[in-house]
Amino acid sequence: MPLANMLVFLLLFFSFSATAQITINQDQIALTQFDTHYYIDESRAQSIGDIQNAPFSSATNRLTLGTNAKTTWVRFALHNSSALKKQLFLHVPEAYHTEQLTLYLISDSNTQIRHSINLENNQAQEMLYGGTAVFPLILLPNERYQVYLKSDVFSHQWFTLAIYDETQSKHALVSENYDIAIMVGMLLALMFYNVILFLSSRKKENIFYALYLVSGTTWIALSYGFLATLFGIYGKSMMHLHLSLLTMPSFLILFMISIFETKRLYPTEHKALMFVLLLLVSDLVFGVFDIIAALKPASSLAAIMIVVTLSVSLSILKKGNPLAKYFLFGHGLFFTFNLLAIGYYKGLLPNTYVTSHGVGIGIMLESFMLAFIISYRIRVLERIEKQQAALQVQANTDPLTQLYNRRYFDQATEAVLTDDTQTCPVCIAIADIDFFKKFNDKYGHQVGDEVLVAFADILQKFTPDNAIVARLGGEEFIIALPNHSESQAFALIDKVRKQIENTTISSHTHDALSITASFGVCEIESLLKPAIINADKALYRAKENGRNQVMPFSTLSEPRLSLQTQ
Repeated sequence: MPLANMLVFLLLFFSFSATAQITINQDQIALTQFDTHYYIDESRAQSIGDIQNAPFSSATNRLTLGTNAKTTWVRFALHNSSALKKQLFLHVPEAYHTEQLTLYLISDSNTQIRHSINLENNQAQEMLYGGTAVFPLILLPNERYQVYLKSDVFSHQWFTLAIYDETQSKHALVSENYDIAIMVGMLLALMFYNVILFLSSRKKENIFYALYLVSGTTWIALSYGFLATLFGIYGKSMMHLHLSLLTMPSFLILFMISIFETKRLYPTEHKALMFVLLLLVSDLVFGVFDIIAALKPASSLAAIMIVVTLSVSLSILKKGNPLAKYFLFGHGLFFTFNLLAIGYYKGLLPNTYVTSHGVGIGIMLESFMLAFIISYRIRVLERIEKQQAALQVQANTDPLTQLYNRRYFDQATEAVLTDDTQTCPVCIAIADIDFFKKFNDKYGHQVGDEVLVAFADILQKFTPDNAIVARLGGEEFIIALPNHSESQAFALIDKVRKQIENTTISSHTHDALSITASFGVCEIESLLKPAIINADKALYRAKENGRNQVMPFSTLSEPRLSLQTQ
């Protein structure tokens, strides 16, 4: 054997022996876990000849090396130990984020096959399926091969390798990104819901949360190849979408500022949040001009953001904010999984599903907690509004009869009088239960209260829905009747009077108690107070004339009072 050939043989022999070897001897091939070796080409210019003699390090088919390994070579050996030719396919699912992938298949006879995918060259994308690069590997019977894969990236270096036969390759391509599609769908649903909430409530935290979800969805769809699969977005064309890594924490901080009202309630914590927001926005603006340089400190900024926001939420929790504990729990989950992801992207942690999907998992869990915080806050605000409404009702109603009191009656009637759409007359009726004092003295105050409640129920039941019925005090009541002239009011109130006369009131101590009432009616000319005085005069005349009757003020011989009196 010539010396030169012997040297080549020995070189290949030792090269194979130092390379992770995979033996192919089955019909169905689906290799998703195997050993490899890697080498970082810091010069980014070494040839395949140089690389064959380079010092490789042991690794697996799941590799993450951070930002200082922009050109990385991976090597492993294949041995087709069967007597048949094998057609296999090498999958690189994370190809969408790379700049270029180059594969060399070198046989033990030194035959070399080269495939290259430049993601900026559309013609070279025929081996791209969604975000996955698929390299064909044809293995002759009883042949050994060395596989070298060169990965050039813009920023972070990470990838997974898998080897399949044709059938398994198709199955793998079809089943990719199901989990990411579910994540994206759920986040988009939350986003649309919060946009609707914002349009209805105009609360800033809803729009900040929606924008946080947009950024998170973009990051997940981008980082895990969903955009590449759906829209064919690769390489440099998607680089600026990585700014979502900066917009997402920015909107989260704005959400915190809004939901906790830090500017008003927690000024020290507000300054800390604003400082981190300034750092994020500065890097975001820088990223518009140089995205690759801006992404280098992005992971560190994310770590700073997480530490500051956790500290702020702890501080707010100690100061008694009820929402802080929920935010702290959700953000703690976000912190835990993003810490794993940061370690993964920096090459400090191995490539596993949890580490490689840490950001997505963290975003999902925190998004659910933020949604809970928003719904919890809505419930708190609704409870406060109900309490305020109840207090308002108490302030406006008579506690015994549950009719309006005099203060509310004046306000509501004045509003009707000043309403520009109110063109028809408004009439006032004042009622007084006949001989109520004697009735009260005879049967007792508890029975008297029951009579007042029954009387009030009759007034409400037999007057129009737009009538304003109130208790003036004691046994006196007042009714405002919009769209009623004095004659119309007289006819209506006289029916009410007859209803009272024909009603028996059951008491817990006495049965079949009967009462009557007298009424004075007056149409409002322009001002409320003079009309009340005039109606009261008519009521007084009804009492003088024997009670149990309705007296219109127009039938009196007295002059009509029309000016406001103090």
